[in-house]
Amino acid sequence: MFKKPFQTKTRASLRSSNCRHLIQECKELFPSVWEQVEQAKNNCSEGDSASVDSPMPDKLQAAKFTSHIGDRGEIFYSEAGDPLWLKAEVAAGSAPMLVPTVYTLWQFPTLLPVLWTTSSVIPKLIGGADLMVPGLLIPREGLPDLKKGALVAICCPGNAAAQAVGVLNLDTQGLHSVAGAKGKAVLVTHTYQDHLWQLGSKQPLPAIEFAGATDLVHMGDSPEDNSASSDNEHDWNVMGEKPSDDKPPAPAAPGPATDETPSSHLDSVAADAMPDEMDELLMNSLRQIMATVLDNAHAADLLPINVSTLYSNYMALNAPRGRELDIKKSSHKKLAKFLKAAEKHGLIKLKDIRGELFVKSFNWTHKDMAEFTPYAVGATKKEKQADGEAGGSAAAPGQPGSELDMIRVIELLKPPSALAPLFSD
Repeated sequence: MFKKPFQTKTRASLRSSNCRHLIQECKELFPSVWEQVEQAKNNCSEGDSASVDSPMPDKLQAAKFTSHIGDRGEIFYSEAGDPLWLKAEVAAGSAPMLVPTVYTLWQFPTLLPVLWTTSSVIPKLIGGADLMVPGLLIPREGLPDLKKGALVAICCPGNAAAQAVGVLNLDTQGLHSVAGAKGKAVLVTHTYQDHLWQLGSKQPLPAIEFAGATDLVHMGDSPEDNSASSDNEHDWNVMGEKPSDDKPPAPAAPGPATDETPSSHLDSVAADAMPDEMDELLMNSLRQIMATVLDNAHAADLLPINVSTLYSNYMALNAPRGRELDIKKSSHKKLAKFLKAAEKHGLIKLKDIRGELFVKSFNWTHKDMAEFTPYAVGATKKEKQADGEAGGSAAAPGQPGSELDMIRVIELLKPPSALAPLFSD
């Protein structure tokens, strides 16, 4: 949500009544931490109890924000200016949630349940990726029993300081016993070193001890198979496979090309693309169709155009050669969010017509279009169909695709009964 710069309004001190409401909401969501705070206050002398920090201070500043993909919410700052909490819709279709930032989690490491991953995964999370199931490290006692939609902190072995915060995308019960489990484990909302962290004091990652933080096995293997495994996270690679020995794998011997189809290659390209790369790929495809098939001379008769038609019939067919668009692999996740970002950028204008989204107009005079150079694209749908027809016409008689196997449709006419005698001969 904060991997790119976002817009914020001017900060303003929060009313006491609003602060009390937030404190009460925080106590209901995280009761165990507040119990620890109350115990700490009770153990202090009367004059020192005020020095005990609370997860939600009674004096806050607030500012509304809009992310680069159009998500809206509110950020709550300490008096020192550090963003401590945010309230936003962090999962599609969910109600706005109260989410602690890394600044708050570093003060209260037990505020959220913790999931573990390797340090090599963290840069990908900071770059906008979500945490995948194969990237999880599993404690010997198993994952905490959590439901889909729960907030979690993401840490690395040896340090309980949270490096990311997100929402679970699945239930964790029994997940560690499922061999070859895949998919997104956590939808990441905020990370250390993202633009929300940069709004504060830019505190470096602290070192926080946590009991049991080193007793971990990788999601890719069962606990029984790793009873003697090393605690060093570098004994495991990012994809969840333990190396068979200390030697690096030998390079593959040169040989004939594999029989991988172009479509499977494109799928692998799309799957490997980072969200930032897919965002740029989508934007370039939009610029490409504006510069070629939907330029000023040809688009007038087609506008307004349904956004689904725009994507499937134009953008998807005008990706760079060897690349494939996948809106779900982008940071936007949904086509409407991407197009709204493009509208905000000034390339297009959108219009809602009877509940459906349409592109009303293109801005061909945008500075991006003056700097954009059209590129070579892959085969279009018509060209692929033409190739298929050419291949079919060359088929031998009696083989699939030959003219002898084609169905012929003949129109027949039947006269009414009164005129039947005229045709009896």
